[in-house]
Parts: sequence; C-alpha cells; structure tokens
Amino acid sequence: MNFHNFLKRLAPVTEKLAGKLPDIPWPTVLEQLRPSTLGYHYWPMNIETVAEEEGMKLLRFNGTVEVWLPTRVRADEILWREFYSVFDDRPNNYHYYLIPQTPIHPGDIVIDCGACEGFFILQALERGAGKVVAVEANATLLPCLHRTLSNAMDKVIIEHAAVGALNGNVRFDFDPENPAGGKICSEGVEVPMKTIDQIVEELCLPKVDFIKMDIEGAEIQATEGALGVLERYHPRVAIATYHRVFDFVALRAILRSVGYKNILLKGITSHPDRRPMMIHAW
Repeated sequence: MNFHNFLKRLAPVTEKLAGKLPDIPWPTVLEQLRPSTLGYHYWPMNIETVAEEEGMKLLRFNGTVEVWLPTRVRADEILWREFYSVFDDRPNNYHYYLIPQTPIHPGDIVIDCGACEGFFILQALERGAGKVVAVEANATLLPCLHRTLSNAMDKVIIEHAAVGALNGNVRFDFDPENPAGGKICSEGVEVPMKTIDQIVEELCLPKVDFIKMDIEGAEIQATEGALGVLERYHPRVAIATYHRVFDFVALRAILRSVGYKNILLKGITSHPDRRPMMIHAW
C-alpha cells in the first residue's frame, strides 16, 4: 500500500476522533487499519466470452465461474467487480457476504434479494444450500438465470419481483448494459413487488436460514417487509448498506427490534459522508 492509500484508510480514524462519525462503532473504524486488510488490490480482470446464442452470451470469470448474460451487457470493470465482490473471501473485501458469523450451511434455505447475474446463487449452492430463492426484478436477466442454473433448478426458485415493504406493483428502471444498476423509480417498466414475508408464505418455505440483500437503496423497505420472517426464523443476514448514508442506522435499529443481538457493521466507503459497506446479523 502506498502512502496516499494509507492516508485514505486512516481518514475515518481521524474523523472518528474528531466526533464526525458518531453512529459508526470504533471496531468498524479501526478495522481499516488491521494489517490483514491493508494493501488491498483487485484481481486482474479475467472475463472470457465462451458462447453466444439467442440474445445471450456465456461469460467465464477467472477461468472458473460461468454465467449467461444478455449480449448487450458490457464485460467491463463494473461487471468484474460484481464477480469478485462475491467470490473474493479476503478480509479486506468488505462487500463479501459469507463471513464466519454469517455462513451458509449444508441444507440451508437461502433468499437472495437482488439475484442479478446469479453469482451469489452459485456460491450458495457451492456451500451446500438446500434451496435458494432468487428474487430479481430485471426481467431481461430471468432467461439468463434459467440458463446459468439449468443444472440446479431442483434447488433454485426464480422469483420475478422487486422486494419491498408492501405487495403490489412498482416501476423498475435498469441499464441494459449494466445489470447490477437497476432500481425502483418513477419511470421504467412495471414489475410486481412482494414482501419477503409474502414470498415465504407463497412458497410454503418451512424456514429461512440466510438472507442476502443488495438492491440499490431499497434495503430498508425490503427489511421492513421481512419482519415476520426475521422474528420467526432469525435467519443470518448480510445486507448492503453503502447506497445511502442513513441506511445502516435504520437497518441496525430494525434488526435490533426483532431480536438480533449480534450485529456487525463492516467496511467504510470512501464517500465524504462515510457509511459502512455491509451489515451482518445473526
């Protein structure tokens, strides 16, 4: 790590000392200076196009993981970061979902909110998940997910919906060249919106063991729509908190309200208005 990058990692510590980060706990701040998290670097981009057919292309990441995506999707640095955020288990990857406190065990029932290209589903299956409910609002990704997961459809349920606090319909906008950037807004195509509680009821799931959530700023509403599941089954959760500055405060309060005692805030963004990258609870 060069001196400039070290100063960037040190900045949250000095800000905390100055009283500027009252809601971010000291352990999260000091994590920035833990030796095992210093010197982080992205893996060199390695995306190969293996095949193209029917408006889709099969991409191979790092020589190991293959997913189908719409032909228009750019095989660029943004897509590469989507891959290694899921599969890079180094301690300095703060976007990683499966820390030791929130693992996936063999036989677990997992809900993936924001399934996107399917990287996390593949990881969950690799860890032995018994069932994965893949919730995705972007309809253009659904046939790709079916192709990617064709050999595991006995363990995967693909649910076309946005997750939220209510059941109904919403407008969903997405960039056809960047599948990870879709979000609920006033424009776009109409898609069904369901609560996690409703999805679990409709699918008659006997339990929920793990919930992963990264849905571009809709995490608070989706968590509100999961209060019954959270209170009844107490699943392990990993929720992205970097989209808006207040998300982590609200999500921490919601999780505490339904009985979570163990809550970990992980990572700090480089935004001028600092916010943690992820909240884990178990």
